[in-house]
Amino acid sequence: MPTEFQLREYVVEDGKWDEFIEVFGKVVEARTAAGFEVVGVWTVPEERRFVWIVSTDDPGGIEGASLVYYDSPERKALSPEPASFLTEVSTTTMTALPGF
Repeated sequence: MPTEFQLREYVVEDGKWDEFIEVFGKVVEARTAAGFEVVGVWTVPEERRFVWIVSTDDPGGIEGASLVYYDSPERKALSPEPASFLTEVSTTTMTALPGF
């Protein structure tokens, strides 16, 4: 299976940005341990929007690596729950277009 990517877009609850960023570092550690690579992270501060892209070469693709991630002790230990800081979540799984 070719490398899969996932675009992850969040809107962070008003007043919770700093707390979210603090727990996000732990999210990255847990995702990396589960076989993900963080391609990049972007923000649109005036919209409280947080955007990041992860990738994986896991034979099961994003879905397979996500199962490993959510079942991992690192993910289960995350506190507070990262999603508790988010008012919107959108994800899109993608593959690269060869030659570009």
